[in-house]
Amino acid sequence: MIFRIFASLALVVLIAGSILLGRQQREAATPQQPTQPAQDLGYGARDAQLIETGPDGRPKYTLNAAFIEQHPGDDSVELHTVHMIVNDDQGNRWTVDAQRGDIAHGGEDIDLTGDVHIDGLLPGTQEPADISSEHVSLNTQTHIVTSADPVTLAWGAGRSIHTVGIMADLKDSHVKLESDVHGIFQP
Repeated sequence: MIFRIFASLALVVLIAGSILLGRQQREAATPQQPTQPAQDLGYGARDAQLIETGPDGRPKYTLNAAFIEQHPGDDSVELHTVHMIVNDDQGNRWTVDAQRGDIAHGGEDIDLTGDVHIDGLLPGTQEPADISSEHVSLNTQTHIVTSADPVTLAWGAGRSIHTVGIMADLKDSHVKLESDVHGIFQP
């Protein structure tokens, strides 16, 4: 009788031990769920094209970049080898070329760097114009170009102005030259 009680007790301990040991192995094999969500990694694209349209559905600007990368920490977007076409409400078209660009989180201002050229026809004159600098900011809503760096504004045949700092309204052909202004006008 004691043997039966001892055998029964040993069998109960063996079953309980197997159950506990199996549960511990399953818990160790089950991966733990992360306690924090994964960090947003942003996006990147090659040969990217961004198009912003106006209320009429026509493009306000088209931005092409060889490479585009979003930085999720500050929602900025980095651009490489930038080419833009900017259209305003009056039908004026300007092209913008730069080696790099940065779009801030609002998306209205694009900071362009590296051999920046903004080309178009001066409204009312039909003369080609070129604004060139190493650094220019372009507001895509107002079409205002600003720079605190040396800038060259060339238009027509043989006319150019060199300045440090500029504010140019592409829509209204209004230009404000900041300092150290030198002009060349050839007949």
